[in-house]
Amino acid sequence: MADSRAGLHRRVSLETPEHVKLEYQLADLGSRAAALALDLAIIVAAILLVALVFRYTGGLGQAVLYIVIFFAMWGYFLFFEAVWDGRTPGKRALGLRVLHDGGEPLSFQGSVLRNLIRIVDLQPGVTGMAGAASILFNRRAQRLGDLVAGTIVVRDTGGGEVFGDEPRTAGRPERPRLSVEQFALVAGYVARRAALAPDVRTRVAASVWDAVQAAVGRDRPAGLDPQATPDTHLVRLHEQEAPRHAARQGGASLQAAAMARERREAWGAYTDLVEKGRAGGLDRFSEAEARAFGRLYRGVTADLARARTYGASPGLLEAVERWAGAGHNLLYRANGRAAVPLGRWIGRELPRAVRHHHRPVLLAALLLVGPMLASYAAVRDRPALARSIMPAGMLARAENTARGDINASYIEVDGGERPALSSALVTNNVQVSFVAFAAGLLAGAGTVLILVFNGVLLGAAFGLYANNDVLGVILAFVFPHGVMELTAICLAGGAGLGLGSALLVPGRRTRREALRERGRAFLSLVGGAVLLLIVAGLVEGFYSPSGLPAVAKFAFGGTTALLLTVYFGFAGRGSDDRPHGEVRAVPAP
Repeated sequence: MADSRAGLHRRVSLETPEHVKLEYQLADLGSRAAALALDLAIIVAAILLVALVFRYTGGLGQAVLYIVIFFAMWGYFLFFEAVWDGRTPGKRALGLRVLHDGGEPLSFQGSVLRNLIRIVDLQPGVTGMAGAASILFNRRAQRLGDLVAGTIVVRDTGGGEVFGDEPRTAGRPERPRLSVEQFALVAGYVARRAALAPDVRTRVAASVWDAVQAAVGRDRPAGLDPQATPDTHLVRLHEQEAPRHAARQGGASLQAAAMARERREAWGAYTDLVEKGRAGGLDRFSEAEARAFGRLYRGVTADLARARTYGASPGLLEAVERWAGAGHNLLYRANGRAAVPLGRWIGRELPRAVRHHHRPVLLAALLLVGPMLASYAAVRDRPALARSIMPAGMLARAENTARGDINASYIEVDGGERPALSSALVTNNVQVSFVAFAAGLLAGAGTVLILVFNGVLLGAAFGLYANNDVLGVILAFVFPHGVMELTAICLAGGAGLGLGSALLVPGRRTRREALRERGRAFLSLVGGAVLLLIVAGLVEGFYSPSGLPAVAKFAFGGTTALLLTVYFGFAGRGSDDRPHGEVRAVPAP
């Protein structure tokens, strides 16, 4: 892929499997920020609407609200990028699309990675400064999530202009006043001006006119009012310069005009099929239409190469290029979304991935359990320390339990409130696992901080209850779900540490290549953490606070520990115990 900063916008050139070069204009910071603002407005509106609907519906309504908020925050971008081929409503409104930086359509896995890292791009706070700085200073305008996922965001207004006739030259035009590069800048502006908002068009026209005015001299384009706007100057200047530059190409434009006339009917059939495929995918094609689309797509990519060779006008060249890109995205969309079936991922790929990456998982366990034991010992030795670590609610609950004001259970939850408790726990814990993974992008420091922080809180809680002689109460509550929950935290933490290792020890690869490779490799561990946390949340919401005897709860937790040990230790073993196709080791959507 070649990158260019020529003109007003950065551009990239991508080579398709057919060895045809497609050029894209990279989305700038302003357009991406505007798209994000529109998407966030939709998210907030959706949350407020659901909150109003379920406000008075009790525990079940609260459970729905927690889930909706979670999916609005973490699933909105993933859902729309999956169903709209790399576009959210905001991106669609601004004419933007996400592609892999090799030109392939956005895959499900790529969307997951770039959206998990979004939480880091929005730092510090919700300012988005980290992502904005990355976009400004990265030559491919990639935010941090794009670097991990291997994606770029490009301008994509659809197929571009409709195919038209190539303007033909007649007579002997005057000598051009603009250089080839300057004329390309003007022609590019004229080709895109109709799609620009009025205020944007005014600013861009002023910049382009400033860039070419010196070549034109003090004389305005012939027949133009001196008080005319830069936009008007540029349109008239393009009209005057187009035939002059076409004549300089020694008749090449005549060949382009002949190609446009000959291919008009085929181009029309091709654009009709592309529009049909966009509406419903290639599955909507009949067998004859699928064969025709393949044949016409190959023809259009060949036409693109011919148009460049013939020196076609910028308008025609851009139209052919954009329609070729639209067909490329449609044709390769299915391949970009390949994923391991959910059953195979659970039965084979996940346990293999855990065994293959056991070192960072064990390191994460050490960073969690070590501070937990240290914090427990410190609180046992200095009981007053608990008041500086634990929230007031936890302190009061331990004291009330010790006085007998609360029954012999850690928490009492009415049956009608358990769905809300369960959904709140699941969404909160899954969110923590996402953040633990994404924070690994900070050279692993963010992941270490999350693991240590949670370990300290757990140890302090156990020490607080032990000091009040009611340690068994909290253990009986935690044990049924705690094995799964702590295992999930270690998996997510190990994935975050693995991601951070790409920056600290990239090996023989560049840090960019290492980030992309390890992001894909460790994503399966994040999926495993999510799966465990969903089950743990259900257990914590319904089973752990139940009135069953403590021995039943300890037995349940012990059985869970045994099953997880067997699962991660032996499931999916074969002649090759490495995870197969780590790039795709993610459950299908």
